[in-house]
Amino acid sequence: MLTLRGAPALSAFRLDKLTQKLSDIHPDLTLLHAEYVHFAEVRKPLTPERREILASLLTYGPDMHQGTTEALADGEL
Repeated sequence: MLTLRGAPALSAFRLDKLTQKLSDIHPDLTLLHAEYVHFAEVRKPLTPERREILASLLTYGPDMHQGTTEALADGEL
């Protein structure tokens, strides 16, 4: 199964609003980032060409690294 990162799930405004709500529940809680995740069940490993096609089909919305830190971009999923 392939796990592919997607676009941000929330705008900066929505992320701030959700962070405020979560802070009301627990003051030490901080929301850093939210993004879509895609799972692709494949029968055999994809060739580089097919993986590129799949990646292009799943490219939408704002850049997934826009406004994120390098630590988030390289974070563990």
